[in-house]
Amino acid sequence: MYRILSSLLAIVILSIVSWQAFREGNYLGGALAAAGIIGLTGLIFYFINTTNRKLTYFFSALENDDYTIRFVENEGMQSERLLNHILNRIKSIIQNTRIEIQQKERYYELILNSISSGVIALDDNGFVLQLNRFALKLIDLEVFTHVSQLRKVSPVLVEAFKEIRPGENRRVTYTNERGSIQLLITASGITVNGKHTRLLVINDIENEMDEKEIDSWIRLIRVLAHEIMNSIAPITSLSDTLLEIHKTNPASHTPETIRQNTINGLQVISETGKGLVSFVESYRKFTRIPQPEKEIIELNEFIQRMIILCSMEPNFSAITIQTQLTPENIRVYADPNLLGQVMLNLMKNAIQALQNRENPILRVVAEQLPTGNIRLQVIDNGPGIPSDMINEIFVPFFTTKNEGTGIGLSIARQIMRAHGGNLKVSSIPDKETVFTLVL
Repeated sequence: MYRILSSLLAIVILSIVSWQAFREGNYLGGALAAAGIIGLTGLIFYFINTTNRKLTYFFSALENDDYTIRFVENEGMQSERLLNHILNRIKSIIQNTRIEIQQKERYYELILNSISSGVIALDDNGFVLQLNRFALKLIDLEVFTHVSQLRKVSPVLVEAFKEIRPGENRRVTYTNERGSIQLLITASGITVNGKHTRLLVINDIENEMDEKEIDSWIRLIRVLAHEIMNSIAPITSLSDTLLEIHKTNPASHTPETIRQNTINGLQVISETGKGLVSFVESYRKFTRIPQPEKEIIELNEFIQRMIILCSMEPNFSAITIQTQLTPENIRVYADPNLLGQVMLNLMKNAIQALQNRENPILRVVAEQLPTGNIRLQVIDNGPGIPSDMINEIFVPFFTTKNEGTGIGLSIARQIMRAHGGNLKVSSIPDKETVFTLVL
């Protein structure tokens, strides 16, 4: 800038000199002054073009996120060094601001992905501006960029996403290969940079209720187990000690009838205490599902083994057992012991439900889904499950059997969740009941 101002001042002076020389008839001096004016004018244009090219290069580099540029600050005239210093300073400020923004974006993205709810931001045209991983899991898509892609999942979802307005809540129910899905969608609105955005928060109603329900029961069971075990253990120990004393060292002055009654009473106390310990231990299993030790399982052999293990059930011989595998050599990656525990529970329940039924049929169906998941179904044509009970059968301790503990199906569902899958049920009274495992 200093160089340009100096050149402009020199042009003004030379213009005066040239005018004066031509006026006095000094044509040579006037011509030399005019040549100097032309030279200085060209020099000014050179300086301006150089500065413009430098600024163009600078802003082009920033636009392309290229922060490696740096202008030399210790060469050239003072004005050029000053300009280079200012450009380097602006570059550093923008670079640091950019890094800070990127760090905040990663921080917010980390928070967003740690939320156990689906979060999706949509513009007015249905394009996805932002979403978290849990949202992809809930809508069962690997990539989600526009609302129209939801048509592959369910047309009901497309309609819900398009029509829901800020401030509304909408419950959406649809069915796919994973079974019946219930989602709660809550919408809010926000304007960013003059553009309206809808923010949708999605929750799986069924799984959320199940998990809260199970967590509450687990806490209750742990408290009960601790308190009951602490009370029963000393009673059992004391009963055994007194029983042993009376058996081996009967007091000579105690009548035989009193001694015998004491022994009988202590035996009852001991047996009751041990029964309660066993009772509590069976419920404690509900809170101690081990981590699955997975391996490749040939489902055909696995199902045949389950059938053999069920063959000791009282009415097994009267039931027609049918199996269907698609494909026949289907395999699954799971813990054979835990999965066997689930299948045995479901199959034995089905066999018990088929007692006194005409033409009782138990079907075990395995299928590989297009998503790569494996679906196992245990189907019986028994009396079915009443509609008022079907939502209760997975609740811990709920049972309709005289000798049941009510934790079998709860444990089965926990085992499936430990595998990353789920266990669901559907039933048509007096027609069929279907338990579906998805892995």
